Order: sequence, then structure tokens, then C-alpha cells
Amino acid sequence: MLTAYIDESMRRRRGEASCVYVLAAVLVPDDAESTVRATMEGLRHGRSRVVHWRKERPERRTLIASAIAGLPVTGLVAVCLHDAEVRSERARRRCLLRLLDELARRDVERVIFETRHEQDAADRAVITSLRKAKVVTDAMSLTWEDPGAWFAGLWVADCVAGAASWWLDGHGVHWSLLEEQVTLVDVEAG
Repeated sequence: MLTAYIDESMRRRRGEASCVYVLAAVLVPDDAESTVRATMEGLRHGRSRVVHWRKERPERRTLIASAIAGLPVTGLVAVCLHDAEVRSERARRRCLLRLLDELARRDVERVIFETRHEQDAADRAVITSLRKAKVVTDAMSLTWEDPGAWFAGLWVADCVAGAASWWLDGHGVHWSLLEEQVTLVDVEAG
């Protein structure tokens, strides 16, 4: 069985009037869960409960990206480049529609999102419409979780999303370590 861990990254692009919204899914086979957890826990720094891309120093980002590149996982990243006037929730919705469709095509049975707490309701509304349209079946389990130690796959998704959004803003050194195991999907802001 495959589990997809999903997290986001968003940023205003330097020197431009546009933004990038990235929704990353990291696909982890059941037999790789313990390897992913052990690797990512080994990358925690100091007293941090999690590995979080934005909070890491540049040299640690290289270490983290290299470690992820060595994991038996694949990734799928939905990217929406949009004008600053477009709300990030609209970009997320567009990415979520495309990403869940792609995951369904890959027979992913379990999807775990990093919780955004009260904003999770917006994701659930999108999923309800996808279930009604039979894009996502009832066989696909979807949950929202805090990225604690049991959900180290969410840390990987955070790092992949961060590396992708930074690459799209001109900082590609970390993305180059991950790009062979990650598929990019372009999403129109619509």
C-alpha cells in the first residue's frame, strides 16, 4: 500500500508581481515507513520536534535534501504560479484538485495532510466534490494530522515543497538533489 503525505509551500517570487503555490505529495510504500521515520528523526536538530524546511540553515537544507534523495520514496508536486491578486486558497484548491486526481490514478489508498486546523474544512469541501464526481473513491482514506514524530512523512513533504518553491524562485541547488524522484505538475490559477 502507498501512503501520500501532503504539505504546502508558498512564496511571493523575488522581483516579480507573482506568487508560487506548491502542494507536494510524497509517496511512501508501507515497507519504507520505518526507514523514512528513522532517517527524518535523525535529521532533527536541537530540541526541534520536526524537520521544517523554512527553519533550517542552508547547510542543513543540503544535508536534508541529500538524505531525502536516498529514501525509497517518490514525489508528486502540483505547482501554481499566480498573480499576487489571486488568493492562496484558490491556488491551493486548484493544486489539490489536480494532485488528488493524480494520486487516485496511482492507486494511492491513504492520504495524510498536514493539518491547517480550521482551514482543513476547505480541503474537505474540495474532497467532497471530488468524491461526488467519482475522481476520488471511498477506498482512498484521507486524514489531517499534526506533523509529530509518527508522521515524519509530512516532514519529507514539507522539505520537498520547500525545495520546489525555492527552486521556482531561483534557488535550485537543493531541488537538483530531488528532481529525479519527483514529478512536477503545472496547475493553472484559472
